[in-house]
Amino acid sequence: MKRPKDRFDCNAELGKRLRECRLKAGLTQQKLATAMGRQGKGSHHVAGRLERGEVPNPGVGLLADYLRACRAGFADILSVLDAYTALPTAVEVETRKALVEVRKFLPAKVEKAVQDYDIGVTSRAETRHEPLPELAVRVRRARNSGLSQVWARRVRRKVVSIIETNHLRPGPGNEQHLQNFAAKVWRILNRTKGKREPKRPTLLEAAAKPYMGEDGPNPEHVRVVKEALLVFFREAEIAGALDAEPQLAPGEDQPRGGFQPRPDTRPQREAWEKAREVLVEQLWQEVRQIPELVGVGEQQTGLWRSVVRGLCSVVEHCAPETDECQNQVEAMATDEYFSRRGRDPALVRRLAEVVLPHWEELRQSLGPHPLGRVRPPRAQGA
Repeated sequence: MKRPKDRFDCNAELGKRLRECRLKAGLTQQKLATAMGRQGKGSHHVAGRLERGEVPNPGVGLLADYLRACRAGFADILSVLDAYTALPTAVEVETRKALVEVRKFLPAKVEKAVQDYDIGVTSRAETRHEPLPELAVRVRRARNSGLSQVWARRVRRKVVSIIETNHLRPGPGNEQHLQNFAAKVWRILNRTKGKREPKRPTLLEAAAKPYMGEDGPNPEHVRVVKEALLVFFREAEIAGALDAEPQLAPGEDQPRGGFQPRPDTRPQREAWEKAREVLVEQLWQEVRQIPELVGVGEQQTGLWRSVVRGLCSVVEHCAPETDECQNQVEAMATDEYFSRRGRDPALVRRLAEVVLPHWEELRQSLGPHPLGRVRPPRAQGA
């Protein structure tokens, strides 16, 4: 059987420990060779080569003879031996090489996440005192983890594209709801490939239910996102891109070193959305004083509050005087889902007359959205 390249060598540290044992015993290299039972000219060279770390892969017998001649034991070189046995095994070395190959096709952020994932696999095995999964299993899991994260990022970008292409105008809060819904849809699509596909409609319907509440996104928006993702998934499946190493688009990959990350606009976005929530609440407190809403029960208060929020989102994406804005209001007023819950179409139109111009004025103080997601406010005096 061929010996592996990664095997024990007599290094300088081991040679230093052996020499200390010989000197402690008061022996010369020649006397040591004699004590080891080696006779003849040049027999002392073996001691010198061991002490200089020049003997490749010394056997246990040779080391035992050396230590025996010095009246020493393996305890004197135990730390050196333990340092070698603590090194990764040949299988672990091959696993790391395979994982490096897996991470080559991944963006920098995902590559780090895959590395952390495999570290977690190792830690869990050690904590539970279980053997590590086989090389092929670890590599497959790491590869699947990397692919899932690449596609998760693509799905998030796809949802933004769907919103912009279809002019959905969900508003900042509901856009996050649509992103969460899209992530669930994508997981269901992946789990129901092949023979499990008949279960797909039932699972998709169950996933959409939590987002159909009064404070959630428009049901039509949920439907559009679901159908667009079904098409996106089917195209990727037909192309064989779901299980293959993804060909990264220019915006997906980042050089491993020296790259300039995009500026983090999260603090600005959070500050903008927080200021918007304060203004929306201020508008609601004013609107709820109109005669039509005075005396409305607590159960209906949330319904009309969501109407005001929806009207604010409409104004943020189309000017109040445009036909598009009026069409959005009419669609909201005649929505059958909310009509069944007690929403009066006439009151929706009445609220639109109050909310649209008022919100157009209030949002001037917000300034433009950090990512340009909403229509910029008009300049003063325009």
